[in-house]
Amino acid sequence: MISVALAYSLDDEPTARRLEEALTGIANCTHLSVGRENEAEPLRDRLDDIAGDLVLLISDRFLTNPNCMLGADALLTADRRVFRTVLEDVEYGEEGHVEVVKTQLSSRAEQMHYINHWHDRYIELRRDTETYAEADRASFERYLRKIRETSVTAPAVVDKLAREGWYAYRELLENNFGPLIDFVRQNDNTPMAPPPNAPVESSDDPIGEAWKLADEGRTEAALNLLVTSRDAQPEDPDLQYNYALMLALSAERLTDARAEVDTLLNRDPHHPAGLFLSGELHEAAGAFRRARSDWEQLSDVVPTFPGLNERLGILLDERFPDHYVEAAAYLRRAVKSGEASADTLYRYAELLGGRLGKRNKAIKMLRRAIRADPGHAPAHYRLAVALYDSGKREEARKNYLVATSLEPAYDTPANQRAFYGAATPEQPEPDAGPLAALKQNIAQLEAMLVARETPAPAPPPKPGAGKTVLISGATSGIGLATAHRLAADGYRLALIGRREERLQQIGRNLRERHGVEVHHLRLDVRDRQSVGQAIAALPEAWRTIDVLINNAGKAKGFDPIHAGSLDHWDEMIDVNLRGLLYLTRAVTPGMVRRGRGMVINVASTAGKEVYPNGNVYCATKHAVDALTYAMRLDLVKHGVRVGQICPAHVEETEFALVRFDGDAERAKIYEDFQPLRAQDVAEAIHFMVTQPPHVNVLDLVLQGTQQASSTVVDRSGRDKFAPKEEE
Repeated sequence: MISVALAYSLDDEPTARRLEEALTGIANCTHLSVGRENEAEPLRDRLDDIAGDLVLLISDRFLTNPNCMLGADALLTADRRVFRTVLEDVEYGEEGHVEVVKTQLSSRAEQMHYINHWHDRYIELRRDTETYAEADRASFERYLRKIRETSVTAPAVVDKLAREGWYAYRELLENNFGPLIDFVRQNDNTPMAPPPNAPVESSDDPIGEAWKLADEGRTEAALNLLVTSRDAQPEDPDLQYNYALMLALSAERLTDARAEVDTLLNRDPHHPAGLFLSGELHEAAGAFRRARSDWEQLSDVVPTFPGLNERLGILLDERFPDHYVEAAAYLRRAVKSGEASADTLYRYAELLGGRLGKRNKAIKMLRRAIRADPGHAPAHYRLAVALYDSGKREEARKNYLVATSLEPAYDTPANQRAFYGAATPEQPEPDAGPLAALKQNIAQLEAMLVARETPAPAPPPKPGAGKTVLISGATSGIGLATAHRLAADGYRLALIGRREERLQQIGRNLRERHGVEVHHLRLDVRDRQSVGQAIAALPEAWRTIDVLINNAGKAKGFDPIHAGSLDHWDEMIDVNLRGLLYLTRAVTPGMVRRGRGMVINVASTAGKEVYPNGNVYCATKHAVDALTYAMRLDLVKHGVRVGQICPAHVEETEFALVRFDGDAERAKIYEDFQPLRAQDVAEAIHFMVTQPPHVNVLDLVLQGTQQASSTVVDRSGRDKFAPKEEE
């Protein structure tokens, strides 16, 4: 089997183990890890007995560890193949404080950060020589020599790492470690494709070179080139504009594109292409007032900017109907510039002949629309009506005939009556005249044509459109009810459960009933390795998880502590705690990278109070309560919301049946009172999920009206509070 060495700073061992798991059955991995202790052996000295390929884990911890960086150029020699991956991970500080440590080597400024680190460290030690020497002169001198040598060689090492390129660890996760596996399987004679972050040699035309790279599929390299060039030439706004434009062409990076173009406009408020792109991005996001503002500002600067007048006129006509005079003015500019399409000419004619009352000009625009597109049926029909209204009956009939040949729906009795005087039972009063009949028919006919000729206006997007929710324990109870409630609002659902057939059936039901996208994962959340692999292997379209609902949980047994089943205890701890932790650990790094997301833990009132025989179950739910609070402290700085919902007794679930090991008689605990229903809890979760981004529901506790605590329940019957059946 192939042998591969993994070289890294000891702090990054969890990631190294993850890479080893990815290479299981493909390669035998030797771990070369070093800590920061002064007496630790430098990484370079551990290479002597290692042959073959090297996988190098580059992180902030690696680049600031003297035992990693001392003579690190030996790790990058030409006689061995080296796969480099750059890590972005979290670092834990005092009192559990967490911050993301981003290791970047794309720009010279980022590289200088690590070069200066070693220079500054050596100067600091020299300044404090006496303090250190008093403790242990010999040890200090060895350490000082190590730092001095590292400070001398660090610039060459950092430069070489930057020049030879790397894979971001998140890219490996997103591709299920495919690039690493391909590297290991290739032999020494197989040419390696450049890593996506391999820098491009400096160019006299970085913008042209970047777009060439993008056309070749090397988008990350293209973006890195633009970032490097932008940082090197901050006075050139076109570099930043092209960077924003390239981000905008990536559907998942529109937010980054808006932020980048906002930065550009802060520096250069009148950058024409930047203003146009900003309007496009904000229009796509539904921020129509901001889009209008950007485009009107551009109109003041460059009134003939390509496509501007047409886009702005259409925006005003569709989104600001009371501003029809301004809409017509911009459409008139588009017409005069020769940019207007047949549809735009038709739209302008509608404004002229309608609220502006300029029939003759409308006729002129309709004729231009027909010249631009002879098959434009609505233009032929509208022209026929306008000509008839102006007394040009013969020409009107000719255009009407063309309209009906293109679209038979125009051939109605009312139109025949108007254009040809054909008598029908539905003919209006004699004194009304054919023109009155024609005008009487227009609104109804136009509505019918809109339904047939062009797609009907799309209904307003549902609140959850484009957002993805991952729900564990989704095959029954609260998880299933929540899936149906969120599907009704258009959320895309990734569902986790252990029953494959059940997952497939639920997916079919949700698609048929609500028309939403559903992806299911047959998964036991207790299996740490499977959870990590399943999330890492999600299809590209499902990797952006907006909401994680940790719903999987169970109670097993109902015995006093001295008689409890150890197997039951293990099962509750594994599902209620470990499963929640494994799933959270797999999903939240993506939320942190994106700077947004929500985690909802389904806890219990058992996490607020204890009750006889509930011992271990209550302990696990108390732990969830504490974890929710701790997670919120860790993730708040990254824009990730964390909350929990704590229901009391809930029917329409498998809770009681599972607790009593399938004993249906013992599970009949709700017959003499009305508890919550699964759909009640789902409605509350829906409330949490649909709050605006600045609102976070921290802790929501629910109990049925007949329940005052875990042990105080009014069991006088269900009838009084039984929910009414929905129509």
